[in-house]
Amino acid sequence: MTGRRVHERYDCDLPVLIEPLAGEGGEGGASIETRTQNLSLGGMYLLSEGQVPYGTAVKVTFRLPALKEDTVCEGVVRWNKPDGFGVQFGSLRAIEVWGFHQLFKTLTPTPPLP
Repeated sequence: MTGRRVHERYDCDLPVLIEPLAGEGGEGGASIETRTQNLSLGGMYLLSEGQVPYGTAVKVTFRLPALKEDTVCEGVVRWNKPDGFGVQFGSLRAIEVWGFHQLFKTLTPTPPLP
């Protein structure tokens, strides 16, 4: 792998619900139903016309195929592009890491950018 990525990224299309978390003294923003373009153990890139500002803490809800329950974790928006935004995960439980690895076995890694 090249660049700053720690975890290998995989192209994948999963439905995701993003819920901005309330900041100091305020409410979170509107929820966004979106889909992944790619994901890794470190985070995911989400296709969306709506944007969530850089640095926003979010609750991320999605289903890994090998697990019986939705994965719900916290993350932070780390980049924005015209077609979507990237979320870096906070802590993942061991069962979720296992679920990711089961999914990765069925996917082809995303080619690195030139």
